[in-house]
Amino acid sequence: MPVWIVLMLLLSASSALAMESDAGLLISDLKVDPSAGHAGTIYTISLRITMPKASDQFVPLLHQLREGLEAMELPLNDEGRDGDLSRGDGIYSGQTRVPDTAARQAHRFEVFVRDQLGRKSNVLAYWFRVLEGVKI
Repeated sequence: MPVWIVLMLLLSASSALAMESDAGLLISDLKVDPSAGHAGTIYTISLRITMPKASDQFVPLLHQLREGLEAMELPLNDEGRDGDLSRGDGIYSGQTRVPDTAARQAHRFEVFVRDQLGRKSNVLAYWFRVLEGVKI
């Protein structure tokens, strides 16, 4: 099955099956663009963040866990910059770069956010394929 079909199925299933979180924060509508690239490729991760009460606050940092082993953090914004398309729309985005040392294969990532008390949102997942060769 082509990687893009697997990515679409995984993103759809992850959004549809989002579980309740410790914090009440809910992440959904996860998008990764592009979903594949060479080492050095910059890609954008976007997702909707819903807070149950206007008084709730979350930390604008996306926590990523690659294949259950490597933890990474990505600053997020809803200010219409750094990959974010529209200021104040509830869709938060951040950009990251494929490391030069990344294995040339498909990688699975789990993502979540936390509130100011450290409570975790639901978890979504995506795949990113690192292609052979280097970005020109």
